[in-house]
Parts: sequence; C-alpha cells; structure tokens
Amino acid sequence: MKILPEQISYNDITNTNSFSPSNYSVSTIRNQKQLPLESFLTGDYYIKGIEPGNSSYVKKSDHHFIRNSCIDSYNLTSQQSKEIYLNPNLNFPCMLENEDVLLCKDANIGDSCMFLAFEQRIRYSFSSGIVKLLFKSNELKFYCLAFLNDEYFKQQLETFTPRGATIKHAGRNFLRCMLPEISPNIPPLLPYFEILQKNIAYSEILSKKRLEKANQMFSKEMQSSIGENLYQYEGPSISIIENQNRLDAGNYSRTVEEFEFKVKNYKFGKNSLDSYGYLVKRGPNLAKRDLGRSIKSDSYIKNYHLLVYPSDISDNGYLLKALYIGARNPVWFLGVGDILFSAEGTVGKTFIICDKHLSFTTNFHGIIVSPKKAPSYSLKRSILLGQYLIYCKDTGYLDKLSVGGQGGSLALGYWERLEIPNFTEEFMNLITPLYYSETLPMDPLVFDICKLENAGVYELNELRLKSKELLKKIISDIKNDDIKSIEFYKHFFD
Repeated sequence: MKILPEQISYNDITNTNSFSPSNYSVSTIRNQKQLPLESFLTGDYYIKGIEPGNSSYVKKSDHHFIRNSCIDSYNLTSQQSKEIYLNPNLNFPCMLENEDVLLCKDANIGDSCMFLAFEQRIRYSFSSGIVKLLFKSNELKFYCLAFLNDEYFKQQLETFTPRGATIKHAGRNFLRCMLPEISPNIPPLLPYFEILQKNIAYSEILSKKRLEKANQMFSKEMQSSIGENLYQYEGPSISIIENQNRLDAGNYSRTVEEFEFKVKNYKFGKNSLDSYGYLVKRGPNLAKRDLGRSIKSDSYIKNYHLLVYPSDISDNGYLLKALYIGARNPVWFLGVGDILFSAEGTVGKTFIICDKHLSFTTNFHGIIVSPKKAPSYSLKRSILLGQYLIYCKDTGYLDKLSVGGQGGSLALGYWERLEIPNFTEEFMNLITPLYYSETLPMDPLVFDICKLENAGVYELNELRLKSKELLKKIISDIKNDDIKSIEFYKHFFD
C-alpha cells in the first residue's frame, strides 16, 4: 500500500532532489522490521553492465549479450530468444556465472532474474541498464531474489524513480528499497528459498530445451521424408488465389508453401485433423449465467480450479501465470488428451493435458483440440499432435497462415487446411517422453536436478507452478509477520 506523508523535511528534499509528491510516497507492509537492500550486499554492492555499441553486434557468435528486454516479471530466468550477439574478436569480458542475480535499473526498472547459462560454452555480458548484485552470502542471495520479484519491492522502486522520462532510470535508488530483515523465525526457511527458486529457474530452462529437441526431431523427420525431391518456390498462380479466396501475402509465402510441400510428400502419408481423430472447439463461457457467482484469485486456494488464458502459455511450453477460480456452479475442465491452443493474438501457443492432477479450465478465446471418441485415440497421439502444433509455430507456418493484425487469428474455418503427417509409432515413442515422461509428481521443497533432467515439459510446468505458489505464500507470510511452521508449508497442497 502506498502512503503520502503529511509533511516532509528539507533534508528529504535535498536527498531526493525532486519536488514531485509521488517521490515521497512510501510502500508499507505489516512487518515493520525491515532493512534496505544494500544491507544484504557486500561493500561494492553491484557490478554494472557495459554498452558495447551497435558496431559490436553480429548476426551470430558464442558471446551473448543480455539486454533489459531479456528480463521480465513473468520468468525467473532471462529469455535467450531476445539475446543478441557480440563480436568475439573485441574481447568483451565474460561477466556472468550460473545463478547470478541481475536487476534492471533502467527502462523496465525492478525486473530481476536468476541467470542460468543455456549452454556452458557460451560467454555472456550484460547491458549498462542492468546490474549484477553482489550478496554477502548465498542464502541472502536467494532470500533477496524472492523479494526482488515481489510487487512490494517494485512499488518502492517506482516511488523512488522520477516520473515523466521516456525511459525510466532508477540510478542507485534500488539500494534504498526495504526488505524484511531476517528475524529469528526465518532461518529455518532460508534453505527453501534456494530450493524453490532453483526448481522454478531450472524448470524454465529445461522446458525450453525439451521443446527445442522435439522441434529438431520434427525438422529432421520432415526433411528426410522428401529425399531428393527438392522444393522450388514459384509463387501463387491466379487460379490458386481464386480457389483460396485470400489476398494476404503470408498465405502464399515460401514458408507456407515449403512446409505444405514437405507434408504433402511425407513418405508415410498425411491426415486431416478429422481423419486423425480430433475435433476443434471453443473453450467454455465463464459468464455469470453459466458459472453463477464466481471468485478469481491470483494465489492458490485449496479446492479452487486453475484458470489459464491461452495468451499465458509461454513459448517455452510452461504456463507464465495462472488464476484460480471458484464458482457456485460446476466448472467445465479440459480432459486428459485435450490440447489448449492459442488461436488469437500470438497464434500457436500450445499446452497438452496429460493427467488429472490439474483441474484445468480456460475461457472462450481458447481453442481446444480434443480427441473424438475413437478406438485409435491415445494420450501419446495427443502429445504427438500437440508437439507437432508447437513445431508448426516454430517454423513460422502458423504465423503466415493466420489472418488479421495484432498477432493474427487462426479461426475454426482455417483448421481444415492444417494436415498432419502420418508419423510412425516409433517416432511417436521418441517424441512423447520429451513432453510427458510419466514421472511421479515432484516435491517443490526438494531440488533434484536428476529428476528435473528426466522430466517432461508437462511435469516441469507442474513443479514450476507449485514452487511459485509456495514461494508466494512464504513471502506473503513474512510480509504480514505471520510465519507458519515448516510442517505447514510442507503440506500446503495437501
């Protein structure tokens, strides 16, 4: 909560160097035992990034550069897809090691992340709008990182930052932001801050690797099927345009035509979605007339149901965020084998329901690819189809096929054009474990890298969701000065 003081001193004005009332508001929590962030840091506080300049950028190299746009409030790790590359001959320093904490002090101020190297051979530097925080101990690092990602920290930093600038600059004000001090009842919880955040961060990185591996396998399989039958792009004829009744250029691009050429010439044939055994339908209507009185929550509540909007599915396969909904009337759930697909905005985000652990629902804007009641259906078949849709997005095919602005739309009528290669059972068995390995549910209060490396995208997502909710609960209890016993947190989801 923000509060404006009734009066301020001359010293406050000279220290803040601003006459804007908003710069003197304060964010408060119930726990009044707090210390500034600088109290948790070494004497040097932080290492500032570099600004190499546009002339240093190259198309590809083994020296990656992390910008502010690589760090956001939805992911605990930095986003590799937004990194750019530096000329390795210019000898920029390698500035990062695994599990370093980065904080944005410019532009998207307050966003932070735990850095994890996607590949160990790559060197990393980061932008001058980012700082690497230097903590007094490893325990303090993970404790502080949890609060850096909390709204309380970001509200304080917004208060300390002058308004009106095109790009916000927080300077060194982040050092003044207050965090709850480590009171006598917190130390038993300190190991869990590390465990929970490692579960979140490594789940994100490994989920991305699983999808990338699956996409590579699809690409190799599709390419090998055409053999010497090489594709040559010629562009659309008038008759083709008349038959398809579409004028948007993407529909006739090389990306679309080459992809469909590979499907058409696949060595084992192809299927329409209908002949493959699936139908497409809209998600449920969450209007009051259908659900009755309903309550939505940003935090986990026992016996509430998981509500996921298609736009909240990450390109890396996991759910960026989730709401929880409780309703008077029964809530309709996606069943095992159903595929949630984003058909509006960013087309092609996909999530496959693999078991009954998640009471999972969505809204009318989500498209659900659902198996028909046919003997040929199996969960593996749904996973293969879902992974194939992810591959279609990765190639750019779905983006070109969709229509309209703001990310486009793939309405129900366009699904008739989508065809699925008749992949073999052997290929299906190779693809399936990357998404769902059928491992037992993992404990969010245990970090086991071996289990994480053997889990599929679906299990990694479930662990990430639980770890985030449990961490959010612990942070909330500390802010409210209402810390529970360790046993309470161990049985939080029971």
